[in-house]
Amino acid sequence: MLTTGLDILRILAEAEEPLTATAIAQRVGLHVSNVSRTLRVLITHGYVRKPSYHSFAVDLGVLSLAGSAVQQLPVLTRSRDCMQRAAQETLLHASLATLHRDQVLYLHRCSPDGTCISAVAGGFPLHLSVVGLRLLLDLEEPRALTLLSSASQRYGWERPTARTPKDPEDCLAKARDCLRGPFLHTNHWDLNNEQAVAVPLSCPGYPPLAISLHGVTTMNAHAIETALAHIVQDLSTALETIS
Repeated sequence: MLTTGLDILRILAEAEEPLTATAIAQRVGLHVSNVSRTLRVLITHGYVRKPSYHSFAVDLGVLSLAGSAVQQLPVLTRSRDCMQRAAQETLLHASLATLHRDQVLYLHRCSPDGTCISAVAGGFPLHLSVVGLRLLLDLEEPRALTLLSSASQRYGWERPTARTPKDPEDCLAKARDCLRGPFLHTNHWDLNNEQAVAVPLSCPGYPPLAISLHGVTTMNAHAIETALAHIVQDLSTALETIS
């Protein structure tokens, strides 16, 4: 039942409108009676609500659970100061992220003015995220293409510049061409003369992470790479004692 419950919550969270038990059962691949039993449990605990007699949607219990988790995740609490400092010192936007399926999960998105938004999930196209693409490049090519295709179905495939890749295959090929050692330079597909550079961060015990700096700046590519290398060192120190 746990796996079914998690699948149901994910489906409802990603749905654009409430779903019937039958629709949920079709997506989960189970009989509607099994799904109905799990839905009753989720309703009892406040994770699912019934906006109409036959439909289901996520409830505020999901938000409460997510909020509590954010406060307890060391990878979030111990990295925040490092990321804020990075943005303020470089005068660039600094992001720390990981991938979950076809979505970029931003652990922190920090601005030079000190603003930091944490735990941002979904809503951003993968092909337009330098930090997301850097994570993608460490996956096997079939898996990377599958995630890009899935993301395009979820968010569309916007092309804000002529240099923006035209499809998942083109995106993966261009991203590989933009690698300089461990650093990915998309700049971001030459949007408004921005610099956009990302590098991976390996933290034992946690999923793959990546850091990016982006924005309009007088810093050259080498200076940005040097700044990112220092951020990697700072974050590694902050996170290495996580138990």
